[in-house]
Amino acid sequence: MYLEPIVEPKFHNDSYGYRPKRSQHDALAQARTRCWKYDWVLEIDIKGYFDSIDFELMMALLKKHTEERWILLYVERWLKAELAERDGTTRSREKGTPQGSVIALPTMLQTS
Repeated sequence: MYLEPIVEPKFHNDSYGYRPKRSQHDALAQARTRCWKYDWVLEIDIKGYFDSIDFELMMALLKKHTEERWILLYVERWLKAELAERDGTTRSREKGTPQGSVIALPTMLQTS
């Protein structure tokens, strides 16, 4: 909630996940509108994208939007938290975040 007013204006207009007053229904409506507007489709599936997010790069991007030490500390802890496997075991991670995790948020910001 602290970061939302800071980063919300910087999100790409076509980003719908974890955005206030935006939903999957809004994303579908936009897709439907564009399907009638254009005669072509571009489909991209970046396999393993969320699995490859670099922790240091994520933190560097976050530091461009806040200097609040407590936010930086929590995000770093979330990133580096052990991953619980289905069989009950845990494993440490050096990069990556679960797909759809709110911690993936800074990757959706516009870079310009």
